[in-house]
Amino acid sequence: MKENRSPPPGNRDGWLDLLRALAVSLVLASHGSWFFERPEESAFANVTATLGVEIFFVLSGFLVGGILFKQFESEASWQSLLSNFWARRWIRTLPSYYLFLGLNILIYQPSGLPSLGPYFAFLQNFAHPIPAFFPESWSLAIEELFYLFFPLVVMAFSKTQGRSTRAFILAGAFVFLLSLAARIGAVVLFEPTLETGIRKIAIFRLDAIMTGVFAYIAAGWIGARYRPALLMAGLALLAVSIAVLARPQPELDHSFFARTLLFNVVQLSIALLIIWGVGRINLPSVTATSVTALSKWSYSLYLVNIPVIIVIHSIWKLEPDVAAATVMSAVIYAGICLLFAAALYHYFERPILNWRDQRTLATS
Repeated sequence: MKENRSPPPGNRDGWLDLLRALAVSLVLASHGSWFFERPEESAFANVTATLGVEIFFVLSGFLVGGILFKQFESEASWQSLLSNFWARRWIRTLPSYYLFLGLNILIYQPSGLPSLGPYFAFLQNFAHPIPAFFPESWSLAIEELFYLFFPLVVMAFSKTQGRSTRAFILAGAFVFLLSLAARIGAVVLFEPTLETGIRKIAIFRLDAIMTGVFAYIAAGWIGARYRPALLMAGLALLAVSIAVLARPQPELDHSFFARTLLFNVVQLSIALLIIWGVGRINLPSVTATSVTALSKWSYSLYLVNIPVIIVIHSIWKLEPDVAAATVMSAVIYAGICLLFAAALYHYFERPILNWRDQRTLATS
């Protein structure tokens, strides 16, 4: 018997909200640590940034990939399925993305801008390092490319395998292995660094989101009696991942494992923990309110935090060794990020989502 793998429409899953809130908190903590120490010298910044974004990737695959899987199992035509899936996805992500692309253009204009064309098509880090402009967009480009590419691969496999779970899984395995093979090939042939040469390159990272999609499918097959084993295995793999990520950056830049399979270990640990907790974690009401708010604001928080840091640094002209000023700046940073993210969600994101839901429900 299959278990429910995602919250019913209109409801939220406390565990998934908690993980999303944790993910954005880790990213904010990583970027906020720049007030205290230089990023290239910070193991804390490296660990928190990597874990935060990997949680986002796997959660995205679990939730958005799960939606695609459910639509795939329906009787909808491919034209209807793809148009509905892409429309809902793009209405959710593109308005805020282009809003912040415009904001970053204004911020970076005085120091010069790179070619902006790739940013409009999410190709800024397709197969090469992302420029210094709008650097946080690297992960958003990976997600958009995945959700454009993967449904087309599923459709292609369903032509030969039929519209079956087998076809969906084979398509997923193709995308996963293609991305992994590209990553391994790049490391063997070109010796890129971990951060800019591997972690933030789109064609090397599609397997991260695919892991979440596989987790969604697996959650319907794994019985409750295996949950304790999932928890222990997930925590063990997460501990190993953190221990490796905390190593000095020069060591990671020359490690074959860190630049190839470490990502998969991190993603597997997150996937196991998602499957363990989905549908079974009930947060206390006070905690749930804060967690749900952070979860809803997470997209805006991710987009707004770097511009806030740039503005604060331009005003304060800080050095990491100035303790009192850096603490004050970090507090201001967190407060401004939360304030702006809340406002953006309530007055920009949510009205767009409400309009989207009314339109798609009316036409479904």
